[in-house]
Amino acid sequence: MDPDFTYTLDEKDLYMFFGNSSSYDDNSTYLCCPDPPCTFYNIQAFEEIFLPLFYTLIFILGLCGNVMVLVVLLRAKESLPGTDVFILNLAVADVLLVMTLPFWAVQAVYHWIFGSALCKMVGGIFKINFYASILFLVCISFDRYLSIVYVTRMYNRNKTTLILFSSLAVWVLCFLFTVPDFIFLDSRFDSRQNATFCSLNFASRSARQWKIGLRIFNLVVAFFLPLVAMVYCYIRVIITLLHSKGFQKHKALKVILAVVVVFFLCWTPYHLVQFVDNLIDLEVLQEDCKQESRVDIAETITTSLGFFHCCLNPLLYAFVGIKFRNRFLRLLKEVGCVSDQFLKRHARMASHGRDSTWSESTEASYTGL
Repeated sequence: MDPDFTYTLDEKDLYMFFGNSSSYDDNSTYLCCPDPPCTFYNIQAFEEIFLPLFYTLIFILGLCGNVMVLVVLLRAKESLPGTDVFILNLAVADVLLVMTLPFWAVQAVYHWIFGSALCKMVGGIFKINFYASILFLVCISFDRYLSIVYVTRMYNRNKTTLILFSSLAVWVLCFLFTVPDFIFLDSRFDSRQNATFCSLNFASRSARQWKIGLRIFNLVVAFFLPLVAMVYCYIRVIITLLHSKGFQKHKALKVILAVVVVFFLCWTPYHLVQFVDNLIDLEVLQEDCKQESRVDIAETITTSLGFFHCCLNPLLYAFVGIKFRNRFLRLLKEVGCVSDQFLKRHARMASHGRDSTWSESTEASYTGL
């Protein structure tokens, strides 16, 4: 080649090397290099640190709190009322859910090393109890609504059978909700991340439609409808409490507000991120590497925040109740952690705090809050 020969790149040449379209004009077609795949190093580095620490915290707190609820309720000498049966099932669901977290923590550091069979099993157990944990919150809200707004229904002899049937129906429903997860869950090697992951795999176009459909279903069934049901039930409960007389109602109102606010704060960010991810899949929002990275990190954080709700359930639904605290203190007395004097002093303080104008049935319902 002549060393004095020079060649100036024109607009078409620049477009050929750097353009994102395969065509330049109506008469000429240029082959160009596709966009390089997005890198996941930043996301992986973040998850390797964040997920093991946060999942370990949730695992310890959630396991200790919910196991304590199970021990106290199962050792109760008297028969459990409806709300306590639902709280018992809620604790079982939360325990099984947090038991899967160590697997996801290991995946964040070492990737999935447990095989496809355990991937489906762990993922299925996780999703069943994810739905069960939320649906039993709705059952607790509805039971309190019936017990407080319609007090006369509390002593219905058929209520125990109905509660047991309702609990069984919730578990069956949660299993049916999880069937698509059993179908699409698999451990596969991701060449872009050079690692194996246990996740929902939507390879074909029809399967990707399943992905969007499952997210919408998850948004409606696991968040929107439960939130509407809880808000309705507790608004009716609050109206009833405001028209009643008694000291306990002020505490009950605070607990009701805490229940709804905590549920909303824990799960709203997660479902908002899922909604944004759906808009990207539907190509309503433009996808690029930076946006994908931000969505992935936001999904990791908000998912962990939602799991943290399992740690708060024992505090909101069990330990705030007078009857449960009394059972807990009696259990501590049996194992030698508290004395008889402390137990009697606590009983006197509790009796002074009660309002004598409340009936036994109404008080049982309100103190269960």
